[in-house]
Amino acid sequence: MARSLERSVKFIRPGRYIMNMLLFLMVVGAVVYYLSPWSPQPTPLLLDAFNANPALNGLIVGVLAIGVIYNLRQAGVIAPAVRWVEAFRESVDPGRSRLPRAPGLINAMSKLLLDADTRSSRISPESSRAILDSIGTRMDEGREMGRYIMNLLVFLGLLGTFWGLLETVNAVAATINGLANTAGAAPEDAVSQLIQNLREPLSGMGTAFSSSLFGLGGSLIIGFLDLQAGQAQNRFYADLEDWLAGMTETVRGSSNGDKKFNSDDFDGDLAAAFDAALAMNTETQIKAQAGQMAELKDEIRALNKTLIRFGGGE
Repeated sequence: MARSLERSVKFIRPGRYIMNMLLFLMVVGAVVYYLSPWSPQPTPLLLDAFNANPALNGLIVGVLAIGVIYNLRQAGVIAPAVRWVEAFRESVDPGRSRLPRAPGLINAMSKLLLDADTRSSRISPESSRAILDSIGTRMDEGREMGRYIMNLLVFLGLLGTFWGLLETVNAVAATINGLANTAGAAPEDAVSQLIQNLREPLSGMGTAFSSSLFGLGGSLIIGFLDLQAGQAQNRFYADLEDWLAGMTETVRGSSNGDKKFNSDDFDGDLAAAFDAALAMNTETQIKAQAGQMAELKDEIRALNKTLIRFGGGE
């Protein structure tokens, strides 16, 4: 493959995008630490919110952790692909025996490039488009999982909200029934019973708000990480597209040899074709007009016969 025809494209590694993700996670960790009982100004706010429903909130935190790891991996898979492309460009071994194993993201591309390099030819436009479509499809499939995790966090938050509201409604109904049963009791006992019965509605509201807090917060975190991973993949795709454009065949040879383009022959053929089309159009119009004149004469004759018939009848 002619190296002089390749475009000097500098592939951007995903390191800075991963660094942005890690910095964002550090900011989130600092906020969580500040709202925890172990901060310089201890506050039980976040811990109490988690304890409102440990099972559901623990599930949300677990899904959040999976989403964080997955998005970091989505950005990290770009690095092996960049290393393979750079190794391919810098390799001087005709057999390409020292190339590392191509990662799954560019496995199809590596086979096409190595095949074209073996034949010492450039890749065709169809192969270039197939490479880009294959890589784009794999990137989209990987990002679908990240979007699903983000939507799952929102769903779990809403599920906890309705769960808590249902508990609140049932607890309020039980509180009203308890007040009805203590109608004849002493005022002090009635107030004590009312305070005790109000704990259940407040517990239900705690479940509703805490699950919404963790679900929406987790969705916000995963959304930012998915954005950074998508930018890393899109940058690699753009660099790869630019690089392949310099390696794609743009002029195809003919089996009978190269033919020189002659503008005079082209103009002559175009004028002859135009004259033939004009003559054919004129002949068609003449035939159409002759047919219309014949029909008009027939109609005039029929009209004359009708007038003579009516005149003789009078």
